[in-house]
Amino acid sequence: MRALVLMRGAPGCGKSTWLKNFGLTDYALSADALRLLMQSPVMDHNNGTFQISQRNDRFVWDLLFQMLEKRMERGELCIVDACHSKSQDFAKYKKLIEKYRYRLYCIDFSSIPLNVCLMQNMNRPEYKRVPEVVVENIYSRFRNQDVPGYCKVIDYGDVSSIKSLLKEWKPMDADQYKKVVVVGDIHGCYDPLKKWFDEHPFSEENLYVFIGDYIDRGLENDKVVEWLLQHYDRKNVVLLEGNHERWLREYADEEYDDEIRAGKRDKCKSSEFFDYTSKQLEKFKKKDLRNVCRKFSAVCYLKFRDKKFFITHAGVGFVPPSVMQVAASEFIKSNEYESDVDAQFEAHLTDTDVYQIHGHRNSQKHEIQVTPHSFNLCGDCEFGGDLRILEIEE
Repeated sequence: MRALVLMRGAPGCGKSTWLKNFGLTDYALSADALRLLMQSPVMDHNNGTFQISQRNDRFVWDLLFQMLEKRMERGELCIVDACHSKSQDFAKYKKLIEKYRYRLYCIDFSSIPLNVCLMQNMNRPEYKRVPEVVVENIYSRFRNQDVPGYCKVIDYGDVSSIKSLLKEWKPMDADQYKKVVVVGDIHGCYDPLKKWFDEHPFSEENLYVFIGDYIDRGLENDKVVEWLLQHYDRKNVVLLEGNHERWLREYADEEYDDEIRAGKRDKCKSSEFFDYTSKQLEKFKKKDLRNVCRKFSAVCYLKFRDKKFFITHAGVGFVPPSVMQVAASEFIKSNEYESDVDAQFEAHLTDTDVYQIHGHRNSQKHEIQVTPHSFNLCGDCEFGGDLRILEIEE
């Protein structure tokens, strides 16, 4: 989830085998695989063999980056299997990691001795072998060109760091707080939010988790955003991302500025946001809105009073063993909106100390506690329902 991993190593060093051994092949985009999809092996007349063609590399890399961005839009764990021997190779990803709020890692195979890599290269299928001089030139670049400082480097043999990157999901300890307060979908309805906090003043002794969908549909989007601006950087406030925050994030990144000036919607897919919500946000500085958006998380998993709570916007049918290998979009916006995710969660439950809390969907018109272990905070307050707020004390 929102991690981009770049493999760094010469042909024959074992990058693809490493991915297979860690069960990560399906998360990787391979330049060589795309070259072979683009063109079958070609004749090498000098050596009397076949080889992977490099003639289509501009098309191959354009296609790879298009596919990579599609995956990053969904918040997937993304891996790029290529040499990445030059410092400038890493710069090509910088805009993407900033745009989609990704962490950048490098799995480094450059410590493998040159003679070992050359031997392994010769043991590859004939069409995959590369000339020795190519491997030697890549090793020369490894010695003279460093990985940029904004990328965390992990040696391919550092198993503990790799397992830490792909770690099983463990809950955050929230026992220092007096209570946990989980706030459901607000949807621009400031009055019920204000009323609740007037009656229950904000306290540093509590942990507040907001389930997402702060804007759209309601009449007071600007007041809700103003409240977020006043509280987003507090240590005891967790802001989850709902599906409507996409429009807020892209607006803050100035992606709609030309459309708004022209009064013609194209890139913005939400007429609600474009025609109404955005006009209420004009009073705010885009920089301040970006700061709020950077605080958004896809999931909050916490332990409180010997119980564990898995909190997302869209809800899940089960708790995945490793959150890193789940796309953020699956926690933010489910593709099966009408499904009864509360019943699914209860049916797949294996740990009776785990409880789910979510918003986003409630086609079945459930009450707040749907099953013994699942709570639904989608109360449709923007349509005259209630702003659902769950307090957990014991």
